[in-house]
Amino acid sequence: MATTDAPSSRGLSVPGETPRRPPPTRRTIRIRGREYPVFLPSLRDPRLHVAAVLLTLQVLGQTVLDFRLSVAQILICLATGALIEFGVGFFKDKVILWPASGLLTGNSTAFILRVPGTFHGQWWSTRGIWIFVGVVAVSMASKYLIRWRGRHIFNPSNLGLVLAFVALGPAYTEPQDLWWIPMGPWMIVTYAILLGGGLLIGWELKLLGLELGYMAAFAISVAIALAPVPDHCLVASWHATAICGRDLWQILVTSPEVLIFAFFMVPDPRTVPDGQVGRFVFGVIVAVLSVLLLGPTTLEFWTKTALLASLVFACAGRFALVRLLAPLEEAGGPFAAVRRLGWTAPAVFGVTLLLITALPVSAQFSTHSPEPAPELPDGSTPKLALTLGSGPDVATWLSGSAGAALPPPNNSGPVSASARVWVLPPIPAVSISTNVIAFDPSMNAPTAKTWAHDVVLDLVIESEARRLHDLNLAESGAEGDALTEFTDVIKQDIAAGTVIQKSYSFDRVSLNLFLPKFSTQARRLIGVTLHGTTTLVTRDASGKVVSQQTQPYAKSWGVGVTKEGTTYQVISANFTDLTLA
Repeated sequence: MATTDAPSSRGLSVPGETPRRPPPTRRTIRIRGREYPVFLPSLRDPRLHVAAVLLTLQVLGQTVLDFRLSVAQILICLATGALIEFGVGFFKDKVILWPASGLLTGNSTAFILRVPGTFHGQWWSTRGIWIFVGVVAVSMASKYLIRWRGRHIFNPSNLGLVLAFVALGPAYTEPQDLWWIPMGPWMIVTYAILLGGGLLIGWELKLLGLELGYMAAFAISVAIALAPVPDHCLVASWHATAICGRDLWQILVTSPEVLIFAFFMVPDPRTVPDGQVGRFVFGVIVAVLSVLLLGPTTLEFWTKTALLASLVFACAGRFALVRLLAPLEEAGGPFAAVRRLGWTAPAVFGVTLLLITALPVSAQFSTHSPEPAPELPDGSTPKLALTLGSGPDVATWLSGSAGAALPPPNNSGPVSASARVWVLPPIPAVSISTNVIAFDPSMNAPTAKTWAHDVVLDLVIESEARRLHDLNLAESGAEGDALTEFTDVIKQDIAAGTVIQKSYSFDRVSLNLFLPKFSTQARRLIGVTLHGTTTLVTRDASGKVVSQQTQPYAKSWGVGVTKEGTTYQVISANFTDLTLA
Protein backbone atom coordinates (compact mmCIF):
# COMPACT_ATOMS: atom_id res chain seq x y z
CA MET A 1 0.00 0.00 0.00
CA ALA A 2 1.48 3.34 -1.09
CA THR A 3 0.46 6.94 -0.65
CA THR A 4 0.81 9.48 -3.46
CA ASP A 5 -0.08 13.11 -4.03
CA ALA A 6 -1.43 13.41 -7.57
CA PRO A 7 -1.53 16.98 -8.98
CA SER A 8 -4.41 17.98 -11.21
CA SER A 9 -3.69 18.76 -14.88
CA ARG A 10 -6.06 21.70 -14.65
CA GLY A 11 -3.39 23.61 -12.76
CA LEU A 12 -1.06 23.91 -15.84
CA SER A 13 -0.56 27.38 -17.37
CA VAL A 14 -0.92 28.22 -21.06
CA PRO A 15 1.64 30.45 -22.92
CA GLY A 16 0.46 34.04 -23.06
CA GLU A 17 -1.92 33.52 -20.15
CA THR A 18 -1.40 34.77 -16.64
CA PRO A 19 -0.22 31.81 -14.61
CA ARG A 20 -2.92 30.49 -12.32
CA ARG A 21 -2.32 29.15 -8.85
CA PRO A 22 -2.47 25.38 -9.04
CA PRO A 23 -5.23 23.78 -7.00
CA PRO A 24 -4.22 21.81 -3.94
CA THR A 25 -2.98 18.34 -4.62
CA ARG A 26 -5.31 15.44 -3.96
CA ARG A 27 -4.12 12.76 -1.59
CA THR A 28 -4.52 9.21 -2.84
CA ILE A 29 -3.59 5.74 -1.69
CA ARG A 30 -2.65 2.93 -4.07
CA ILE A 31 -3.93 -0.50 -3.09
CA ARG A 32 -3.27 -3.46 -5.42
CA GLY A 33 -2.71 -1.22 -8.38
CA ARG A 34 -5.80 0.97 -7.81
CA GLU A 35 -5.64 4.53 -6.59
CA TYR A 36 -8.15 5.48 -3.91
CA PRO A 37 -8.77 9.19 -3.25
CA VAL A 38 -8.46 10.02 0.44
CA PHE A 39 -10.82 12.48 2.11
CA LEU A 40 -9.69 13.49 5.57
CA PRO A 41 -11.72 15.41 8.16
CA SER A 42 -11.78 19.19 8.00
CA LEU A 43 -12.21 21.51 10.95
CA ARG A 44 -14.63 23.52 8.82
CA ASP A 45 -16.96 20.53 8.41
CA PRO A 46 -20.20 21.37 10.31
CA ARG A 47 -20.65 17.69 11.07
CA LEU A 48 -17.58 17.85 13.28
CA HIS A 49 -19.08 20.82 15.11
CA VAL A 50 -22.31 18.91 15.75
CA ALA A 51 -20.31 15.88 16.87
CA ALA A 52 -18.28 18.06 19.25
CA VAL A 53 -21.45 19.33 20.94
CA LEU A 54 -22.98 15.86 21.23
CA LEU A 55 -19.77 14.32 22.56
CA THR A 56 -19.49 17.08 25.15
CA LEU A 57 -23.03 16.31 26.26
CA GLN A 58 -22.19 12.60 26.31
CA VAL A 59 -19.30 13.30 28.67
CA LEU A 60 -21.59 15.32 30.92
CA GLY A 61 -24.15 12.53 30.72
CA GLN A 62 -21.63 9.95 31.89
CA THR A 63 -20.42 12.15 34.76
CA VAL A 64 -23.05 14.55 36.13
CA LEU A 65 -26.29 14.13 34.13
CA ASP A 66 -26.84 10.49 35.16
CA PHE A 67 -27.47 9.11 31.67
CA ARG A 68 -28.53 5.46 31.76
CA LEU A 69 -26.11 4.67 28.96
CA SER A 70 -22.77 2.87 29.00
CA VAL A 71 -19.56 3.87 27.29
CA ALA A 72 -19.59 0.51 25.51
CA GLN A 73 -23.01 1.25 24.01
CA ILE A 74 -21.77 4.61 22.74
CA LEU A 75 -18.64 3.10 21.21
CA ILE A 76 -20.52 0.29 19.46
CA CYS A 77 -22.87 2.85 17.87
CA LEU A 78 -19.94 4.96 16.67
CA ALA A 79 -18.09 1.91 15.33
CA THR A 80 -21.15 0.54 13.51
CA GLY A 81 -21.92 3.82 11.76
CA ALA A 82 -18.28 4.44 10.87
CA LEU A 83 -17.69 0.95 9.48
CA ILE A 84 -20.81 1.04 7.32
CA GLU A 85 -19.98 4.42 5.78
CA PHE A 86 -16.32 3.54 5.32
CA GLY A 87 -17.26 0.21 3.73
CA VAL A 88 -19.72 1.80 1.29
CA GLY A 89 -17.17 4.44 0.34
CA PHE A 90 -14.36 1.92 -0.12
CA PHE A 91 -16.17 -0.84 -2.00
CA LYS A 92 -18.81 1.14 -3.88
CA ASP A 93 -17.33 4.59 -4.48
CA LYS A 94 -13.66 3.49 -4.43
CA VAL A 95 -12.63 6.20 -1.98
CA ILE A 96 -11.15 6.25 1.49
CA LEU A 97 -12.95 8.78 3.60
CA TRP A 98 -13.35 9.94 7.15
CA PRO A 99 -16.83 8.57 8.04
CA ALA A 100 -18.18 11.80 9.51
CA SER A 101 -21.81 11.02 8.66
CA GLY A 102 -21.61 7.49 10.03
CA LEU A 103 -20.07 8.71 13.26
CA LEU A 104 -22.73 11.40 13.58
CA THR A 105 -25.52 8.88 12.99
CA GLY A 106 -24.06 6.55 15.60
CA ASN A 107 -23.61 9.38 18.07
CA SER A 108 -27.18 10.62 17.57
CA THR A 109 -28.54 7.11 18.03
CA ALA A 110 -26.58 6.55 21.23
CA PHE A 111 -27.64 9.92 22.58
CA ILE A 112 -31.37 9.21 22.32
CA LEU A 113 -31.70 5.41 22.52
CA ARG A 114 -31.83 3.63 25.88
CA VAL A 115 -32.26 -0.03 26.79
CA PRO A 116 -34.25 -0.88 29.95
CA GLY A 117 -32.02 -2.35 32.63
CA THR A 118 -28.97 -0.22 31.85
CA PHE A 119 -28.14 2.06 34.75
CA HIS A 120 -25.87 5.03 35.22
CA GLY A 121 -22.38 3.96 36.23
CA GLN A 122 -22.37 0.67 34.34
CA TRP A 123 -19.65 2.01 32.06
CA TRP A 124 -18.97 -1.16 30.10
CA SER A 125 -22.41 -2.74 30.03
CA THR A 126 -23.19 -4.40 26.70
CA ARG A 127 -26.86 -4.84 27.49
CA GLY A 128 -28.99 -4.61 24.35
CA ILE A 129 -25.98 -4.21 22.06
CA TRP A 130 -27.90 -5.91 19.25
CA ILE A 131 -30.53 -3.18 19.48
CA PHE A 132 -27.97 -0.40 19.17
CA VAL A 133 -26.23 -2.11 16.26
CA GLY A 134 -29.54 -2.80 14.53
CA VAL A 135 -30.81 0.77 14.87
CA VAL A 136 -27.58 2.26 13.50
CA ALA A 137 -27.51 -0.27 10.64
CA VAL A 138 -31.11 0.45 9.66
CA SER A 139 -30.45 4.18 9.90
CA MET A 140 -27.43 3.97 7.60
CA ALA A 141 -29.28 1.67 5.19
CA SER A 142 -32.07 4.24 4.84
CA LYS A 143 -29.47 6.81 3.81
CA TYR A 144 -28.23 4.69 0.92
CA LEU A 145 -31.40 2.89 -0.14
CA ILE A 146 -34.29 5.35 0.34
CA ARG A 147 -33.38 8.18 -2.01
CA TRP A 148 -35.05 10.62 -4.38
CA ARG A 149 -33.26 12.69 -7.00
CA GLY A 150 -29.86 11.87 -5.57
CA ARG A 151 -30.70 12.77 -1.95
CA HIS A 152 -31.77 10.58 0.93
CA ILE A 153 -35.31 11.31 2.00
CA PHE A 154 -35.20 10.74 5.75
CA ASN A 155 -32.91 11.83 8.52
CA PRO A 156 -31.08 8.51 9.05
CA SER A 157 -30.92 8.29 12.85
CA ASN A 158 -34.42 9.75 13.21
CA LEU A 159 -35.99 7.07 11.02
CA GLY A 160 -34.05 4.25 12.70
CA LEU A 161 -35.04 5.40 16.18
CA VAL A 162 -38.73 5.74 15.33
CA LEU A 163 -38.82 2.29 13.76
CA ALA A 164 -37.11 0.80 16.81
CA PHE A 165 -39.44 2.44 19.33
CA VAL A 166 -42.57 1.46 17.41
CA ALA A 167 -41.44 -2.09 16.57
CA LEU A 168 -39.78 -3.04 19.87
CA GLY A 169 -41.82 -0.93 22.27
CA PRO A 170 -41.01 -0.03 25.88
CA ALA A 171 -40.10 -3.61 26.79
CA TYR A 172 -36.82 -3.36 24.85
CA THR A 173 -36.23 0.34 24.16
CA GLU A 174 -36.59 3.74 25.78
CA PRO A 175 -36.00 7.25 24.46
CA GLN A 176 -33.91 9.59 26.58
CA ASP A 177 -35.91 11.31 29.33
CA LEU A 178 -37.53 14.68 28.71
CA TRP A 179 -36.16 15.84 32.08
CA TRP A 180 -32.57 15.13 33.09
CA ILE A 181 -31.55 16.50 36.50
CA PRO A 182 -32.78 19.31 38.80
CA MET A 183 -31.79 22.81 37.77
CA GLY A 184 -28.33 23.63 39.07
CA PRO A 185 -24.86 24.61 37.87
CA TRP A 186 -24.40 21.55 35.64
CA MET A 187 -27.85 21.89 34.11
CA ILE A 188 -27.11 25.55 33.36
CA VAL A 189 -23.90 24.46 31.63
CA THR A 190 -25.89 21.89 29.66
CA TYR A 191 -28.41 24.47 28.50
CA ALA A 192 -25.59 26.84 27.53
CA ILE A 193 -23.97 24.13 25.38
CA LEU A 194 -27.30 23.16 23.82
CA LEU A 195 -28.44 26.68 23.00
CA GLY A 196 -25.04 28.14 22.15
CA GLY A 197 -23.92 25.22 20.02
CA GLY A 198 -27.28 24.81 18.33
CA LEU A 199 -27.65 28.48 17.40
CA LEU A 200 -24.05 28.84 16.20
CA ILE A 201 -24.26 25.74 14.01
CA GLY A 202 -27.66 26.86 12.73
CA TRP A 203 -26.17 30.25 11.80
CA GLU A 204 -23.25 28.54 10.07
CA LEU A 205 -25.54 26.32 7.99
CA LYS A 206 -28.15 29.03 7.38
CA LEU A 207 -30.67 26.95 9.31
CA LEU A 208 -31.34 29.45 12.08
CA GLY A 209 -34.75 30.33 10.65
CA LEU A 210 -35.75 26.68 10.68
CA GLU A 211 -34.65 26.22 14.30
CA LEU A 212 -36.35 29.35 15.59
CA GLY A 213 -39.44 28.61 13.51
CA TYR A 214 -39.69 25.16 15.06
CA MET A 215 -39.27 26.35 18.66
CA ALA A 216 -41.71 29.25 18.30
CA ALA A 217 -44.32 27.13 16.52
CA PHE A 218 -43.87 24.29 19.00
CA ALA A 219 -44.39 26.56 22.02
CA ILE A 220 -47.46 28.19 20.46
CA SER A 221 -48.92 24.87 19.26
CA VAL A 222 -48.55 23.22 22.66
CA ALA A 223 -50.28 26.21 24.27
CA ILE A 224 -53.13 26.05 21.74
CA ALA A 225 -53.48 22.31 22.30
CA LEU A 226 -53.47 22.42 26.11
CA ALA A 227 -55.48 25.58 26.79
CA PRO A 228 -58.90 24.05 25.96
CA VAL A 229 -57.94 20.66 27.45
CA PRO A 230 -56.61 21.32 30.98
CA ASP A 231 -56.97 17.64 31.94
CA HIS A 232 -54.51 16.44 29.30
CA CYS A 233 -51.63 15.09 31.38
CA LEU A 234 -48.34 13.30 30.97
CA VAL A 235 -47.19 10.45 33.19
CA ALA A 236 -43.39 10.43 33.49
CA SER A 237 -40.96 8.28 35.41
CA TRP A 238 -39.22 11.24 37.03
CA HIS A 239 -42.33 12.96 38.43
CA ALA A 240 -44.46 11.73 41.32
CA THR A 241 -47.77 12.89 39.86
CA ALA A 242 -49.19 13.40 36.39
CA ILE A 243 -47.98 16.63 34.74
CA CYS A 244 -50.77 18.82 33.37
CA GLY A 245 -51.53 22.32 32.13
CA ARG A 246 -48.88 25.00 32.47
CA ASP A 247 -46.40 22.58 34.07
CA LEU A 248 -46.66 20.27 31.06
CA TRP A 249 -46.20 23.20 28.67
CA GLN A 250 -43.09 24.31 30.54
CA ILE A 251 -41.64 20.79 30.62
CA LEU A 252 -42.14 20.28 26.88
CA VAL A 253 -40.89 23.69 25.76
CA THR A 254 -37.79 23.74 27.98
CA SER A 255 -36.94 20.03 27.81
CA PRO A 256 -33.28 19.49 26.86
CA GLU A 257 -34.39 16.48 24.84
CA VAL A 258 -36.72 18.67 22.78
CA LEU A 259 -33.86 21.13 22.28
CA ILE A 260 -31.66 18.29 21.02
CA PHE A 261 -34.38 17.44 18.53
CA ALA A 262 -34.89 21.06 17.48
CA PHE A 263 -31.24 22.08 17.13
CA PHE A 264 -29.44 18.89 16.11
CA MET A 265 -31.90 16.52 14.42
CA VAL A 266 -34.49 18.58 12.56
CA PRO A 267 -31.96 20.96 10.88
CA ASP A 268 -30.18 18.37 8.73
CA PRO A 269 -29.09 20.25 5.56
CA ARG A 270 -29.55 17.14 3.40
CA THR A 271 -33.14 16.43 4.47
CA VAL A 272 -34.65 19.94 4.60
CA PRO A 273 -35.57 22.37 1.80
CA ASP A 274 -32.78 24.49 0.36
CA GLY A 275 -34.56 27.85 0.37
CA GLN A 276 -34.91 29.99 3.48
CA VAL A 277 -38.69 30.24 3.17
CA GLY A 278 -38.97 26.50 2.73
CA ARG A 279 -36.76 25.85 5.73
CA PHE A 280 -38.79 28.13 7.99
CA VAL A 281 -42.08 26.57 6.86
CA PHE A 282 -40.57 23.10 7.24
CA GLY A 283 -39.66 23.85 10.86
CA VAL A 284 -43.18 25.11 11.56
CA ILE A 285 -44.72 22.01 9.97
CA VAL A 286 -42.54 19.68 12.05
CA ALA A 287 -43.57 21.57 15.20
CA VAL A 288 -47.29 21.35 14.42
CA LEU A 289 -46.98 17.66 13.54
CA SER A 290 -45.11 17.10 16.81
CA VAL A 291 -47.99 18.48 18.84
CA LEU A 292 -50.63 16.70 16.76
CA LEU A 293 -48.92 13.33 17.24
CA LEU A 294 -48.14 13.72 20.93
CA GLY A 295 -51.67 14.93 21.67
CA PRO A 296 -53.24 11.46 22.11
CA THR A 297 -50.34 10.18 24.23
CA THR A 298 -50.26 10.07 28.02
CA LEU A 299 -47.02 8.19 28.68
CA GLU A 300 -43.57 9.70 28.23
CA PHE A 301 -42.39 6.86 25.98
CA TRP A 302 -45.03 7.51 23.34
CA THR A 303 -44.81 11.28 23.72
CA LYS A 304 -41.15 11.22 22.72
CA THR A 305 -41.79 8.66 19.99
CA ALA A 306 -44.49 10.94 18.56
CA LEU A 307 -42.09 13.87 18.69
CA LEU A 308 -39.49 11.98 16.66
CA ALA A 309 -42.10 10.60 14.25
CA SER A 310 -43.16 14.13 13.28
CA LEU A 311 -39.85 14.58 11.45
CA VAL A 312 -40.34 11.30 9.57
CA PHE A 313 -43.68 12.51 8.18
CA ALA A 314 -42.30 15.96 7.38
CA CYS A 315 -39.32 14.51 5.51
CA ALA A 316 -41.63 12.25 3.52
CA GLY A 317 -43.44 15.32 2.19
CA ARG A 318 -40.38 17.53 1.82
CA PHE A 319 -40.14 17.46 -1.97
CA ALA A 320 -43.83 18.26 -2.38
CA LEU A 321 -43.40 21.14 0.06
CA VAL A 322 -40.47 22.52 -1.95
CA ARG A 323 -42.56 22.44 -5.10
CA LEU A 324 -45.47 24.16 -3.37
CA LEU A 325 -43.29 26.90 -1.92
CA ALA A 326 -41.32 27.56 -5.10
CA PRO A 327 -43.37 30.72 -5.88
CA LEU A 328 -42.60 32.09 -2.42
CA GLU A 329 -38.89 31.49 -2.88
CA GLU A 330 -38.90 33.30 -6.24
CA ALA A 331 -41.33 36.14 -5.45
CA GLY A 332 -40.19 39.62 -4.54
CA GLY A 333 -42.68 40.22 -1.73
CA PRO A 334 -45.67 38.76 0.11
CA PHE A 335 -48.30 40.08 -2.32
CA ALA A 336 -46.35 38.89 -5.31
CA ALA A 337 -45.97 35.53 -3.62
CA VAL A 338 -49.73 35.23 -3.11
CA ARG A 339 -50.31 36.08 -6.77
CA ARG A 340 -47.79 33.47 -7.86
CA LEU A 341 -49.40 30.85 -5.62
CA GLY A 342 -52.69 31.34 -7.43
CA TRP A 343 -55.40 28.87 -6.46
CA THR A 344 -53.11 27.15 -3.98
CA ALA A 345 -53.09 30.19 -1.66
CA PRO A 346 -56.60 29.62 -0.21
CA ALA A 347 -55.86 25.89 -0.01
CA VAL A 348 -52.73 26.56 2.05
CA PHE A 349 -54.68 28.94 4.28
CA GLY A 350 -57.43 26.36 4.79
CA VAL A 351 -54.99 23.59 5.66
CA THR A 352 -53.30 25.90 8.16
CA LEU A 353 -56.60 26.64 9.91
CA LEU A 354 -57.45 22.94 9.92
CA LEU A 355 -54.17 22.03 11.58
CA ILE A 356 -54.57 24.74 14.23
CA THR A 357 -58.11 23.54 14.97
CA ALA A 358 -56.92 19.94 15.18
CA LEU A 359 -54.37 20.68 17.94
CA PRO A 360 -56.80 20.73 20.91
CA VAL A 361 -58.83 17.92 19.33
CA SER A 362 -55.72 15.76 19.29
CA ALA A 363 -54.98 16.57 22.93
CA GLN A 364 -58.58 15.74 23.84
CA PHE A 365 -58.15 12.15 22.65
CA SER A 366 -55.82 11.37 25.55
CA THR A 367 -58.51 12.12 28.14
CA HIS A 368 -60.81 9.32 26.98
CA SER A 369 -58.65 6.48 28.32
CA PRO A 370 -56.21 7.84 30.90
CA GLU A 371 -54.01 5.47 32.84
CA PRO A 372 -52.95 6.58 36.32
CA ALA A 373 -49.46 5.07 36.07
CA PRO A 374 -47.38 3.48 33.33
CA GLU A 375 -46.55 0.33 35.28
CA LEU A 376 -46.69 -1.31 38.65
CA PRO A 377 -43.46 -2.59 40.22
CA ASP A 378 -44.08 -6.04 38.72
CA GLY A 379 -44.31 -4.62 35.20
CA SER A 380 -48.09 -4.90 34.85
CA THR A 381 -50.33 -2.01 33.89
CA PRO A 382 -52.88 -0.92 36.50
CA LYS A 383 -56.52 -0.61 35.55
CA LEU A 384 -59.26 1.28 37.32
CA ALA A 385 -62.90 0.31 36.89
CA LEU A 386 -65.14 3.34 36.56
CA THR A 387 -68.90 2.89 36.86
CA LEU A 388 -71.26 5.70 35.91
CA GLY A 389 -75.01 5.98 36.25
CA SER A 390 -75.57 3.39 38.97
CA GLY A 391 -75.33 3.25 42.75
CA PRO A 392 -76.36 5.87 45.30
CA ASP A 393 -75.52 9.52 44.90
CA VAL A 394 -72.92 11.10 47.16
CA ALA A 395 -75.38 12.49 49.71
CA THR A 396 -77.23 9.18 50.07
CA TRP A 397 -73.97 7.28 50.42
CA LEU A 398 -72.68 9.71 53.05
CA SER A 399 -75.88 9.53 55.08
CA GLY A 400 -76.03 5.75 54.92
CA SER A 401 -72.38 5.29 55.82
CA ALA A 402 -72.68 7.64 58.78
CA GLY A 403 -75.78 5.84 60.04
CA ALA A 404 -74.12 2.45 59.72
CA ALA A 405 -71.19 3.68 61.79
CA LEU A 406 -73.39 4.58 64.78
CA PRO A 407 -73.99 2.02 67.55
CA PRO A 408 -77.34 0.20 67.54
CA PRO A 409 -80.14 2.17 69.23
CA ASN A 410 -81.07 -0.60 71.72
CA ASN A 411 -79.20 -2.96 73.99
CA SER A 412 -76.09 -0.82 73.89
CA GLY A 413 -73.68 -1.30 76.74
CA PRO A 414 -70.17 -2.30 77.64
CA VAL A 415 -68.79 -5.36 75.90
CA SER A 416 -65.51 -7.19 76.13
CA ALA A 417 -62.84 -6.39 73.60
CA SER A 418 -59.32 -7.42 72.83
CA ALA A 419 -56.57 -5.98 70.69
CA ARG A 420 -52.91 -6.66 70.10
CA VAL A 421 -50.37 -4.26 71.48
CA TRP A 422 -47.30 -4.01 69.29
CA VAL A 423 -44.00 -3.02 70.84
CA LEU A 424 -41.70 -1.47 68.26
CA PRO A 425 -37.93 -1.18 68.49
CA PRO A 426 -36.50 2.35 68.58
CA ILE A 427 -36.60 4.02 65.16
CA PRO A 428 -33.77 6.46 64.33
CA ALA A 429 -34.44 9.79 62.64
CA VAL A 430 -35.29 9.25 58.99
CA SER A 431 -33.05 10.81 56.35
CA ILE A 432 -34.55 11.71 52.98
CA SER A 433 -32.52 11.42 49.79
CA THR A 434 -32.35 14.65 47.81
CA ASN A 435 -33.72 13.03 44.65
CA VAL A 436 -36.77 11.88 46.62
CA ILE A 437 -37.66 15.51 47.37
CA ALA A 438 -36.93 16.49 43.76
CA PHE A 439 -39.21 13.68 42.60
CA ASP A 440 -41.98 14.37 45.10
CA PRO A 441 -41.76 17.80 46.80
CA SER A 442 -44.58 16.81 49.18
CA MET A 443 -42.32 14.26 50.87
CA ASN A 444 -41.29 15.86 54.18
CA ALA A 445 -39.95 14.77 57.56
CA PRO A 446 -43.35 13.95 59.17
CA THR A 447 -44.36 11.84 56.18
CA ALA A 448 -41.02 10.04 56.18
CA LYS A 449 -41.38 9.35 59.90
CA THR A 450 -44.85 7.90 59.33
CA TRP A 451 -43.62 5.68 56.52
CA ALA A 452 -40.72 4.38 58.61
CA HIS A 453 -43.04 3.71 61.57
CA ASP A 454 -45.49 1.80 59.38
CA VAL A 455 -42.79 -0.36 57.79
CA VAL A 456 -41.28 -1.25 61.18
CA LEU A 457 -44.76 -2.04 62.51
CA ASP A 458 -45.40 -4.28 59.51
CA LEU A 459 -42.12 -6.12 60.10
CA VAL A 460 -43.02 -6.69 63.75
CA ILE A 461 -46.45 -8.01 62.69
CA GLU A 462 -44.84 -10.36 60.19
CA SER A 463 -42.38 -11.52 62.84
CA GLU A 464 -45.24 -12.40 65.19
CA ALA A 465 -47.16 -14.08 62.36
CA ARG A 466 -44.10 -16.21 61.67
CA ARG A 467 -43.74 -17.16 65.34
CA LEU A 468 -47.41 -18.16 65.55
CA HIS A 469 -47.51 -19.76 62.08
CA ASP A 470 -50.49 -17.46 61.47
CA LEU A 471 -51.02 -16.83 57.75
CA ASN A 472 -54.07 -14.66 58.42
CA LEU A 473 -52.12 -12.37 60.73
CA ALA A 474 -49.49 -11.98 58.01
CA GLU A 475 -52.13 -10.41 55.78
CA SER A 476 -52.47 -7.48 58.19
CA GLY A 477 -48.86 -6.43 57.62
CA ALA A 478 -48.28 -6.93 53.91
CA GLU A 479 -49.89 -7.32 50.52
CA GLY A 480 -48.99 -8.48 47.04
CA ASP A 481 -45.49 -9.76 46.43
CA ALA A 482 -44.36 -8.82 49.93
CA LEU A 483 -47.13 -10.91 51.50
CA THR A 484 -46.13 -13.88 49.35
CA GLU A 485 -42.54 -13.49 50.53
CA PHE A 486 -43.58 -13.54 54.19
CA THR A 487 -46.09 -16.39 53.90
CA ASP A 488 -43.60 -18.55 52.01
CA VAL A 489 -41.25 -18.33 55.00
CA ILE A 490 -44.07 -19.26 57.39
CA LYS A 491 -44.95 -22.29 55.28
CA GLN A 492 -41.31 -23.39 55.30
CA ASP A 493 -41.24 -23.15 59.11
CA ILE A 494 -44.44 -25.20 59.35
CA ALA A 495 -43.01 -27.87 57.06
CA ALA A 496 -39.78 -28.00 59.08
CA GLY A 497 -41.62 -28.14 62.42
CA THR A 498 -39.72 -25.16 63.82
CA VAL A 499 -40.74 -21.94 65.50
CA ILE A 500 -38.65 -18.87 64.71
CA GLN A 501 -38.86 -15.64 66.63
CA LYS A 502 -37.37 -12.65 64.84
CA SER A 503 -36.50 -9.32 66.44
CA TYR A 504 -34.99 -6.15 65.00
CA SER A 505 -32.63 -3.37 65.99
CA PHE A 506 -32.18 -0.39 63.65
CA ASP A 507 -29.40 2.18 63.58
CA ARG A 508 -30.19 3.94 60.29
CA VAL A 509 -33.39 4.61 58.32
CA SER A 510 -33.71 6.49 55.05
CA LEU A 511 -36.12 7.19 52.22
CA ASN A 512 -34.66 6.46 48.79
CA LEU A 513 -35.75 6.62 45.17
CA PHE A 514 -35.59 3.41 43.14
CA LEU A 515 -35.86 2.50 39.47
CA PRO A 516 -38.56 -0.09 38.68
CA LYS A 517 -37.32 -3.57 37.86
CA PHE A 518 -38.94 -4.08 34.49
CA SER A 519 -38.77 -0.61 32.95
CA THR A 520 -36.43 2.19 33.94
CA GLN A 521 -38.83 4.71 32.38
CA ALA A 522 -41.78 3.58 34.44
CA ARG A 523 -42.70 5.66 37.46
CA ARG A 524 -39.90 5.73 40.01
CA LEU A 525 -40.54 4.19 43.42
CA ILE A 526 -40.01 5.62 46.90
CA GLY A 527 -38.99 3.05 49.47
CA VAL A 528 -37.95 2.86 53.12
CA THR A 529 -34.44 1.50 53.65
CA LEU A 530 -33.62 0.02 57.07
CA HIS A 531 -30.14 -0.77 58.37
CA GLY A 532 -29.34 -2.57 61.61
CA THR A 533 -29.36 -6.13 62.92
CA THR A 534 -31.88 -8.91 63.24
CA THR A 535 -31.83 -11.74 65.77
CA LEU A 536 -33.34 -15.13 64.93
CA VAL A 537 -34.19 -17.54 67.78
CA THR A 538 -35.10 -21.02 66.50
CA ARG A 539 -37.08 -23.48 68.64
CA ASP A 540 -38.17 -27.02 67.94
CA ALA A 541 -41.71 -28.34 68.37
CA SER A 542 -41.20 -28.76 72.13
CA GLY A 543 -40.15 -25.14 72.55
CA LYS A 544 -36.49 -25.87 73.14
CA VAL A 545 -34.07 -23.31 71.75
CA VAL A 546 -32.12 -24.91 68.93
CA SER A 547 -30.10 -21.93 67.74
CA GLN A 548 -29.77 -18.19 68.03
CA GLN A 549 -27.99 -15.91 65.62
CA THR A 550 -27.67 -12.18 65.05
CA GLN A 551 -26.91 -10.93 61.57
CA PRO A 552 -26.77 -7.60 59.72
CA TYR A 553 -30.02 -6.31 58.29
CA ALA A 554 -30.25 -4.02 55.25
CA LYS A 555 -33.46 -4.07 53.27
CA SER A 556 -35.68 -1.63 51.42
CA TRP A 557 -39.45 -1.85 51.39
CA GLY A 558 -42.23 -0.15 49.48
CA VAL A 559 -45.42 0.75 51.29
CA GLY A 560 -48.88 0.25 49.86
CA VAL A 561 -52.42 0.96 50.90
CA THR A 562 -53.98 1.31 54.32
CA LYS A 563 -56.17 -1.73 54.76
CA GLU A 564 -59.73 -1.43 56.00
CA GLY A 565 -59.94 -1.28 59.77
CA THR A 566 -56.31 -0.18 60.21
CA THR A 567 -54.53 3.15 60.47
CA TYR A 568 -51.17 2.21 58.97
CA GLN A 569 -49.84 1.39 55.53
CA VAL A 570 -48.76 -2.16 54.79
CA ILE A 571 -45.62 -3.33 53.02
CA SER A 572 -46.30 -3.92 49.33
CA ALA A 573 -42.97 -4.91 47.77
CA ASN A 574 -39.34 -5.67 48.51
CA PHE A 575 -37.17 -2.99 46.85
CA THR A 576 -33.85 -4.36 48.11
CA ASP A 577 -32.75 -5.67 44.71
CA LEU A 578 -33.80 -2.55 42.81
CA THR A 579 -31.30 0.02 41.61
CA LEU A 580 -31.21 3.44 43.18
CA ALA A 581 -32.42 6.17 40.85
